[in-house]
Amino acid sequence: MKKQFLSFYFILLLPILLLAQDQTTFTVSSDAKEVVLGGYFEVSFTLANGNGTGFKAPRFDAFNLLSGPNRSSNMVIVNGQMSKKEVYSYTLQPKTIGNFPIPPASIKVKGEVLKTEIIYVKIVKGKTPNANTQGDLIDQLKEQIFIKAVPSTSEAHIGEQISLDYKLYTTRDVENYNMIFESEYSGFFAQEIRYNNPVIKEVIDGVQYSTKVLKRVSLFPQQAGALTIEPMVMELGVSMEAQPKKRRSFFYSPLVTRFKVETELSKINVRPFPSDAPPTFSGAVGKYQMTSSISRNQLSTDDALSVKMNITGDGDLRQVQPPELVVSDNFEVYDPKVNDEKTQESRGRIIGSKAIEYLLLPKEPGDFNIQPAFTYYDADSSKYITLRSSPFKLKVIKGKNYGKKIDLTAIENPNLGEIRNIHTGGKLYSANRHFTGSGIFWTLFSLPFLLLGGVVVTKQVQASRGPVDLDLLRQSQARKVATQRLSGAKTFLDQEKPRAFYDEISKGLYGYIGDKMNIPLSEMGKDNIRQQLESLQVSGDTCDRFMGVLSTCEMALFAGKDNAMAMQESYDTALEVVVKVEEEIAS
Repeated sequence: MKKQFLSFYFILLLPILLLAQDQTTFTVSSDAKEVVLGGYFEVSFTLANGNGTGFKAPRFDAFNLLSGPNRSSNMVIVNGQMSKKEVYSYTLQPKTIGNFPIPPASIKVKGEVLKTEIIYVKIVKGKTPNANTQGDLIDQLKEQIFIKAVPSTSEAHIGEQISLDYKLYTTRDVENYNMIFESEYSGFFAQEIRYNNPVIKEVIDGVQYSTKVLKRVSLFPQQAGALTIEPMVMELGVSMEAQPKKRRSFFYSPLVTRFKVETELSKINVRPFPSDAPPTFSGAVGKYQMTSSISRNQLSTDDALSVKMNITGDGDLRQVQPPELVVSDNFEVYDPKVNDEKTQESRGRIIGSKAIEYLLLPKEPGDFNIQPAFTYYDADSSKYITLRSSPFKLKVIKGKNYGKKIDLTAIENPNLGEIRNIHTGGKLYSANRHFTGSGIFWTLFSLPFLLLGGVVVTKQVQASRGPVDLDLLRQSQARKVATQRLSGAKTFLDQEKPRAFYDEISKGLYGYIGDKMNIPLSEMGKDNIRQQLESLQVSGDTCDRFMGVLSTCEMALFAGKDNAMAMQESYDTALEVVVKVEEEIAS
């Protein structure tokens, strides 16, 4: 009872203990470094991993306060570690041109007063926009909205990770977007990653733009030379409503102008590695860490030694070969094998790991040192860096087969022990009482007949009910499941939770197509969905409306739209297009 009581209190105290592992910080951030006069920006004060009281905001003398303080807090547990954040945010508008400070804010945590650093925001003169009544509308839109392909570097080495961002710049409300053409990334290994960054304000030539990374791709060059990334072409749907949107009817659609934009051609110069590479270099470039271990410290000449090395880094680990294990001639080293290789996304980049195992056979007794090493090329410092573990000390004694040739397969697993001389002979003797006629005998005797009877009865029941086609059942219930999902979205609509609302709408429509066509969600993309709808003889107008809702949801999740009228329209349109698809399939 006492142990259960202590365990219960340990569970209650666990979040506090986990919270105590992280350091308490109080920081300031702004969503813009430059702001045009007449524009606005947001400044946030964030308390991480602490419980604060007595928050005091600074004086914003150079700005007009549009809103704030807006307070929010959240708590997240990742891999057993808890992080807590408390945010105080303000929306400010500059009064005049200049470079103005955001003074420190303060808060009290455990009796100690924490203060933020001073940051500066530059206010610049804005560019006077052209009148919409003159000139070509599309040319004006291209000045107000454009995309750029922004690589993290223009020079790299083979296997080095390059982050390529497709970044949207806009001064207008973008309703939706659709990818028309994307480069094949010739000469690169490309992997798209999920990257959800906030909307940032930037000033270019006196115009303040809202920017958002629509897509991030990690590129790994596979060959040296000048590699070209072809332009990406995208179609944007831009709302032309200048006034606030009125409440829309069920069949109302906003006035949207569609036009194409594309990025410029990008070039990456891929350089070869310097020629002075050490023997332990096997093609790794980037930032890496290495750990190693051995299976034992004492062994005989009859035993095998396992040396394990784990490599983690942000380069192209697929191309990295196991490094050479440098040991003395007193060991016979067999070809290494890769036990595990995996990748994951972390902070907008691909991080890979590779587990390598070496098998060694000692030839002579004695005391030895083994020190595994791994070398990678650091592009930032332009030099090779060798990681070494602490030396492992080994004591090798003579074995029974010292001087003889050892069969590797017989000792490949040192944990099996000596099991090669097990005596396999032996005789079985009957017990005093007879097995025939016993209860166990009759039970075993009748068991096959009982099983056979059960199979016959089960077959007859299934035959009377008819065969069940699971795929057909899933198709027939696709509309019902989608409607239930959209009903869940209505709950979030009523609660004014835009992110959860658009996420539920998107899942409902993706799930509907997946159920209708028996396609797993992992194999579905926007192009694939359109092809599936067309294969069901769905009209082009209905396909466009279906894809339009998906694009709206995707853009809303990116940009954080919270317009109640737009949410209501998305909900009504989603219900309507599901019904329309069902009607057109049935007709």
